[in-house]
Amino acid sequence: MKFAAKRTWPDKAPTWEHQDDADDASSFALEFATLEQLAVDTEFVVMCKEGSGQEVQFFRVAATAPYRLEPAESRTATAASAPADSASPAVETAEEDESAAAGLPNLSPVISMIFYMGKVAFIATAGIALMAFVIGYFRG
Repeated sequence: MKFAAKRTWPDKAPTWEHQDDADDASSFALEFATLEQLAVDTEFVVMCKEGSGQEVQFFRVAATAPYRLEPAESRTATAASAPADSASPAVETAEEDESAAAGLPNLSPVISMIFYMGKVAFIATAGIALMAFVIGYFRG
């Protein structure tokens, strides 16, 4: 069967890092951890790319010499499945704000670039005007 894997914690990979054929998800996960030389407590997801179900399994590296894996849960599923009475309302609103802000694009680089280009345009215009004044002074 064809499997794909990518890291989910502590660094989340944007694309599938490894794709290959294997007998089952556990053997593929062990192969992925060994090839990528993942550190202890690194979590990753393995997805079956064939079949109708497209099973998804989460693993955590428990030891590195030799590699030993443990089943793990999705980080988003563990936060969502926490009981509501154990969290304070302030914590719940902070989690809601973070999840709402995650979908919005970050415009600060664009704004910084616009201010930078404005400064460059001002300095270039001032430099050209100063050169025109100096050339006119020497000609006249």
